[in-house]
Parts: sequence; structure tokens; C-alpha cells
Amino acid sequence: MKNMMQEAPDVAQSFFDLAKSVKQYSPLDEKVNELIIIGIFSAHRGLRGINTHVERAIAAGATKEEVIAAILLALPIVGITDVNMALDQAMETIAMTADKKEVAGAAAG
Repeated sequence: MKNMMQEAPDVAQSFFDLAKSVKQYSPLDEKVNELIIIGIFSAHRGLRGINTHVERAIAAGATKEEVIAAILLALPIVGITDVNMALDQAMETIAMTADKKEVAGAAAG
């Protein structure tokens, strides 16, 4: 996305506007939307998307177990290789998110 934002900012903004419209249309809460998106990225090997949406899901109140469950739901459809890749990426992101919270908490305290 960084390159698109730099090289084609109008296209990037149109994409963001579309994503915002879709989320606004959804009657699901933010956490559920993010968990579904994690499952979709897992099925499509979207490792960067997994990073972004795991962070957003956790910020919206999702637990580690809910993130894992969202990824595991893709298992019968996409198979073990893609699910393991997604789990590896998600666990890395969860660990980094936890580290950021600890650093922020230590700085505040």
C-alpha cells in the first residue's frame, strides 16, 4: 500500500473509501469484521494484510484465541500449508503487538 499511496494517491484513497463504505454497510461489529478479514487474507496468502488486520482485531477487542480460530476456519478450504503460514504470521504480529503494549505501559507507569 505504501507504494500505491506514494505513486497513485488518488487510487489509494479510492480504495480506502471503498473499504470504509463496505465496513459501514456491515451490520457486524468491528471485531467480527476484522476476524472475517483475517480469514480471507489467510485463504489468499495475504501476509501483509494479516499483520494489519490482526493488529486491528486486537485493538477492537479480539483475543489471541479468536484470531487463531478465524485462521483455522480456512483449513478445510485452503489446506494446512496456507493455514500454517497465516498462523505463523499472526503469532508474530500478536507477539509484536503485546511487546508494544508492554513498552507503552512501562512508559506510562
